[in-house]
Amino acid sequence: MWIRWQLFVVILFVVSCENKGHNELSDIESLRQEVKPTEVTTTIAQFREFEYLINSSGTIESENELEITYQSSGYLKSLNIRNGDLVSFGQTLAELENEKEKLALAQAQVNFDNSMVRFISDSLSYSKITPTIIRSLKLQSGVASAEIGLQQAQLDLSNSIVRSPLTGIIAELESKQGNLVSSGETLGLIYDPNNLILKSKILEVDFRHIKIGLVADVFPLAFRDRSFSARIIEFNPKVDDKGMIEVTFKLTQTDGLLPGMNANTVVRVPQSQNIIVPREALVIKSGRPVVFTLEDGLAKWNYVETGLDNGIDLEILSGINEGDHVIISNNLQLGHDARVARAQSELNDNE
Repeated sequence: MWIRWQLFVVILFVVSCENKGHNELSDIESLRQEVKPTEVTTTIAQFREFEYLINSSGTIESENELEITYQSSGYLKSLNIRNGDLVSFGQTLAELENEKEKLALAQAQVNFDNSMVRFISDSLSYSKITPTIIRSLKLQSGVASAEIGLQQAQLDLSNSIVRSPLTGIIAELESKQGNLVSSGETLGLIYDPNNLILKSKILEVDFRHIKIGLVADVFPLAFRDRSFSARIIEFNPKVDDKGMIEVTFKLTQTDGLLPGMNANTVVRVPQSQNIIVPREALVIKSGRPVVFTLEDGLAKWNYVETGLDNGIDLEILSGINEGDHVIISNNLQLGHDARVARAQSELNDNE
């Protein structure tokens, strides 16, 4: 009788524990159902070519820029240009007082004409004219010296007139009409607005990705909502004391740009194809990289192996698959199998 009573007590205890455990599980599941799902944003993991981005900054310059200087001294009689003017090759930009030079040229022309008359008259006495005789007659008649004098007078007059050395834009004018100027003094600058370059410096560690011809996006500080296209045409094969290498970009678009403008550049370097996700998808859990995916309303914890990172996108070498719905927001506090729901804004966009 005592044994039966003990057996009954044991059975009653076991049943009570089972009911209690079942009730506790039911309570946990009930609480879990009552917890509001974490609202998240997702994107699709894509298998595509990864672009490694190299960022730098520099200054825009003209590939063809020249300093305009005076070739003689005197008072500036006329200045036909202003800063910003577009001028053509050979166009007269300025002129010094040159009445003396014009008179000297006229006198040199008369001397040359008189000497030519004597030369022709003297040559008529010869039945046969040879090169030696011609040289002798030129010296005797004064043609040789008169020709040199004429050329010198033409040069002096030409040097009193400043002409454009190329077609371009005038900048940094330093003279005013009436100024006394000296030979070699600077009038201003002229540059070709259609041939602009940008020189910037990249980190030494990025040099292995650089190749001639790579395309870059240029973002001048003067234009907040506009970018320009450029390509790499040259790099200086030397690392400076700051671990930087100078790279030269040729701008393929120049409308609105000016030499001296500061700009940022982004070089897009194609890499091998891999799974690509936004950088926001990556979180660190237990010291390891993790990407959460959305499956049937639950967040799934995936350890991943990462590749290159360009600050925007991230290469995933293993751990998730193409087409997975990757969670990119509110993922820092998520755990495995946590209940999640797509953000309402994302649902509206999909609609």
